[in-house]
Amino acid sequence: MMRLEIRYDMTAPVSHIGETASTGAYFNMIQTSAGRLPVITGNSIRGQIRDAGAGELLDRIGETVDKEVFHVLFSGGNVSASMKDDVGRAAAVRERFPLISLLGGALGTMIMSGKLLCGFAYPICTETEDLLGIPSDVSWHSLIDEIEFTRTDDAKNDRMAAAYISDADAESVGQASQQMRYAVQYMAAGTEFLQRLTLLPGTSDAELGALLSALEYWWRTAPRLGGMSAKGFGAFNATAALDGAEAIRVADGALWISGSAQQLIDLYRQGTMDCAKDFELLKGAKKNGKKANGSD
Repeated sequence: MMRLEIRYDMTAPVSHIGETASTGAYFNMIQTSAGRLPVITGNSIRGQIRDAGAGELLDRIGETVDKEVFHVLFSGGNVSASMKDDVGRAAAVRERFPLISLLGGALGTMIMSGKLLCGFAYPICTETEDLLGIPSDVSWHSLIDEIEFTRTDDAKNDRMAAAYISDADAESVGQASQQMRYAVQYMAAGTEFLQRLTLLPGTSDAELGALLSALEYWWRTAPRLGGMSAKGFGAFNATAALDGAEAIRVADGALWISGSAQQLIDLYRQGTMDCAKDFELLKGAKKNGKKANGSD
């Protein structure tokens, strides 16, 4: 099995909400042998990899797709008809769409298993020394805090209301003010996270290239983790090492790719330039000339 290890160095605070209470939103926590730890879930990062890979593919080949293919590419699809074995179709999808073969998906009448296991991203801190094998003299407790925001009702601003609302003097009935205070828990800028991903036996060079291609696109276009990126959260520098050898690095927006990683990316991208003609492979079964799930 191949392993990809990603080390994220947050250059901005990061928010990854696990639960909310009243007007507070709290960082995702899990229980470990070292106690409760804040983590970024592997599933959320897997979703970002899938979105980046799908966006890269469609941007590169200059295609738009219908809703059904869109959901398969960006969300993993859904089961829309009775399940059945279709070895030939599965083999064709794996050959023509290495990204879907890597990440898996539900393709109408079949569920295709993926080949990528995404671990949690753990903060590098004193409490995770045994889990990650990385010494640290910083506790995660010193890296977490809360920030409060105010959501303001701009209709209450008399200058703006007079300038832009045609009936500013009309009495508002049954409408509560939109101004409110709310708190968000975050991990500080400077926090480092380590994530380990495993590629199962049988992963092809094209599938590995699809993963590296998705990382390259994600880190080149929008290197963000967690939520609230519009508020300035989630920016990071990162390094990805494949079986111990550095493959991709992003630092202050500048991207570096090793020669071997670039070869795998090129192999994948060259092999999928004409994949649009095979998008029908991703669609569900049809009944009486109509798609089983009734999609457009």
